[in-house]
Amino acid sequence: MHIFTIMYLMGLLLGIGFYALTFFFSQVLNYKKRALIVGLIGVATLVGSLIIGGFSGMPFGLLSLGILTIFSLIAILGKTVLLQKLIFTIIVLFVVSFGVFTFLNKPDYWTINKTNENTYGEIEEYLEKLEKNPKMRGYNILTISEGNKAVILSLGEEMAGNNIEVLNVEEQTEKTIISVRTFYNKSTENNPSIIIGLDRIKSNIEIRDTNGTLYQNISN
Repeated sequence: MHIFTIMYLMGLLLGIGFYALTFFFSQVLNYKKRALIVGLIGVATLVGSLIIGGFSGMPFGLLSLGILTIFSLIAILGKTVLLQKLIFTIIVLFVVSFGVFTFLNKPDYWTINKTNENTYGEIEEYLEKLEKNPKMRGYNILTISEGNKAVILSLGEEMAGNNIEVLNVEEQTEKTIISVRTFYNKSTENNPSIIIGLDRIKSNIEIRDTNGTLYQNISN
């Protein structure tokens, strides 16, 4: 599940949670005032995302959007308690169902150690090529045992000394999205790289770093 989708769904649940908390602090407020409190929290979260700014602030912007969605639904449709419960039940069931479906259909992935027995042949040759050509920056896709795929990502010589960590792999229609994080750890590789094993892969691939970098296919 994409991080932006997760943050929006979390915003929906937080919006419901904040609305429920208003009953803990006061029993006399009407639904509009309770909705207003949720809306103010959503606006405050949105302002916080703008202060953070850039790619780092975008997830919090989606979080605020989820909270503001709850505010809007309550303000427009939440006049009766029964309708409020119906709205909240539908949202919670949707979020839970979406999460379960995504989890059950999530592709399996693993990091392949460059020194183990799986890195022979074509993979070994490609790793040697990366070390000899440190300017190579991007990813390539190779086939490994039992039809599984290996995505080899290299950072290039300008990122020498860094390492790569896989944060998440997800699918969206015809696209496989791989989220990674790079960090400095005094790696001795001329061209830092990682081998990511996948049990399946879509026709389109997107590999994105947490710093916003989008890596290109360098197979050709």
